[in-house]
Amino acid sequence: MRAFRLAVACLGTLLLAGCTVATPPQPTPTGPDFTTPGTAAAMVTQLIEAAGSTHAIDVEFTRDEAQVSFAIGQNVITYAYRDGQISAIDSDTAYVGQAIFDPRQFNLDHLTTLFDQAAAIAGSSQNQRLQIVDYDSGHIYMTVTTNPETLPVFFAPDGTLVPLFDPSQPTDVASALAAIVGNGTPVLRIGIDSDQSLYVDLGAGADHIMHIVRSAGFPLRDQIKTDSSQPEPFDSSLVSGDMIAAILTRTSNHLGKSLSDGFALVIEQPAGDTSPTATVTLGTKTVRLSLTGVVLTG
Repeated sequence: MRAFRLAVACLGTLLLAGCTVATPPQPTPTGPDFTTPGTAAAMVTQLIEAAGSTHAIDVEFTRDEAQVSFAIGQNVITYAYRDGQISAIDSDTAYVGQAIFDPRQFNLDHLTTLFDQAAAIAGSSQNQRLQIVDYDSGHIYMTVTTNPETLPVFFAPDGTLVPLFDPSQPTDVASALAAIVGNGTPVLRIGIDSDQSLYVDLGAGADHIMHIVRSAGFPLRDQIKTDSSQPEPFDSSLVSGDMIAAILTRTSNHLGKSLSDGFALVIEQPAGDTSPTATVTLGTKTVRLSLTGVVLTG
């Protein structure tokens, strides 16, 4: 009531005395700041101790909140730090066969560094959240996202940034190929999809392939696919980033069309052929070329 009477009195004398009403002090946040070096890693240890398990399937951190979900048999329990205390909470996380990991094996000592790097790439630091989860087929990464949503940024378990991928850059293509096939691995197909993802197909038994993809904003992912075409395997060292760039440029010049019109490329060796060739679709036109850039058809 005293504050109300003060406000009324002030309003009545504002023009004469310049009276103002003080704004009530805002509450000061309590609890740890997980971007402080070592704090997030220490909290992971405390959450593990609370759950009595190291079998994590999901870890999440913001600047001031943390939670870890653990697989206990076929069930999931989630422990979180909220409002200054650690306790079990309800969670939508379910165990559906994703990879189980020990979260202590991930470098969370400098969460602020991960957030800063992610902000520089995504162009936003709003409501940043770090998550550790099985991204694809047992490949576990740390991912930083924002809200509103921007580009997710991936980090390896040691905190190393997973670089973005640009298939128009020969060095990026070379790095992706090296990560997928190393030197001289026999492959069935190397290509760039119309969405600008690089992919490699490896033999995986009768009528099946291992399809491995590196997309612009995401790490490698793979899946077994049915494929009865079964072209001849060829030496992956025959293909390089510079070669792919040269083939695309040759196609663009041959057709008088820009690569910005949208393109797809596939390098394979059809059954019965003695060497691999490249087929490039640019716009509505298709050209088949040797790996040295000689136009064969189209």
